[in-house]
Amino acid sequence: MNRIDFVELLNHSQSARHTESAVYGAESPSQFGQIWRPAGAGPYPAMMFLHGGCWSSAFDLVHARGFCQALADSGFLVWLPEYRRLGEVGGGWPGTFFDVRAAAHWFWTTWGALIDPDRGFLAGHSAGAHLALWLNGSQSGLATRVQDSAKCWRQVLALAPITDLEDYARGQAACQLMGSELLASAKGITPASLSPQPTQMVAEVTMFYSPLDAIVPPEQSLVFGAAADCELIELSQAGHFDFVHPETAAGRRVMRFFKGLCHGP
Repeated sequence: MNRIDFVELLNHSQSARHTESAVYGAESPSQFGQIWRPAGAGPYPAMMFLHGGCWSSAFDLVHARGFCQALADSGFLVWLPEYRRLGEVGGGWPGTFFDVRAAAHWFWTTWGALIDPDRGFLAGHSAGAHLALWLNGSQSGLATRVQDSAKCWRQVLALAPITDLEDYARGQAACQLMGSELLASAKGITPASLSPQPTQMVAEVTMFYSPLDAIVPPEQSLVFGAAADCELIELSQAGHFDFVHPETAAGRRVMRFFKGLCHGP
């Protein structure tokens, strides 16, 4: 199964059952998330996963639940936070960025005693991968506050990431227009502050991309990956949503890679 659409991904995720829900902030109803706790007593390998959806309130965390369930079945403790998005109060800059930082801090302070310190990972898909890479940065200004959280991660996994927001927002597709709206929300802030900088990555980065991705051009990975000297993995036949559907060919390959991290040294 290859090149599924969003509806197929959403349908796959509807029945996933998380272990518990948690609130990590008091400023918005979107400051909550879901936890999957694997079998056993821990400490566990852990994964914080940031869902995509064009930074838009039209797309919530539900579509990522099937992927997170598969991660938990592989042995990961999984944290899937929601965050404020465009279209709701506080979405955009800085609220969306504040929220992923706060969600990372909550995860480590609340669950840190049960996390294997050598197997803590941060991952994201599409717009969520953009936020994961930004969180892994050591940029100046506001982003310096995330640096301590970034140092917690052994590795960052970016699936079909948007890396250059200014370049991406030049297009006219729906998600690209949301990128323009995200940039417009940051009045007085340089566009580069909203994009991860390849020379300022804190934890090691692995990026997955496809030349057939119709939503995020592969150049977003290739240019950033070359500048950051990070591992690039091409999934040649994948559509944009295949990366996070564990029953597609691309999803199975992603899961094999993630399982290797879970059970590795």
